[in-house]
Amino acid sequence: MKKLFVLILPLILSGTLYAQDFDQRLLKSYSTEELTAMNTQNPQDLTVLNYALNNACYFSEIPKGKEVPEFKSIELTDLTVVPCFAELGLRIESQNQYLRINGTDKLLVVKSKWVLNNELQRKN
Repeated sequence: MKKLFVLILPLILSGTLYAQDFDQRLLKSYSTEELTAMNTQNPQDLTVLNYALNNACYFSEIPKGKEVPEFKSIELTDLTVVPCFAELGLRIESQNQYLRINGTDKLLVVKSKWVLNNELQRKN
């Protein structure tokens, strides 16, 4: 039995270490299976998501002449700190997302995968 445990332990540890290639905050928006598959199939996508945790969101004024009902709304109590998309349960999409902050004339903008990928490429 001890020999079996000694043989299996490295497999368990390597699987656990392999699964840690992503920031744990991503688990608020993506499943472990999704992140693990992404890490295996297209690691660049996972790199973009990790970068997005601190760089995907920003505040903006609602453009003049835009109909407010066009935008989805979100409730934020602290407008001094730009939130992380994952902590809001959002996912990075192929287009920018615009969320009206209830009770204000501001938007929370979540950058698209394309924008984030370009920022990363310019940075490197």
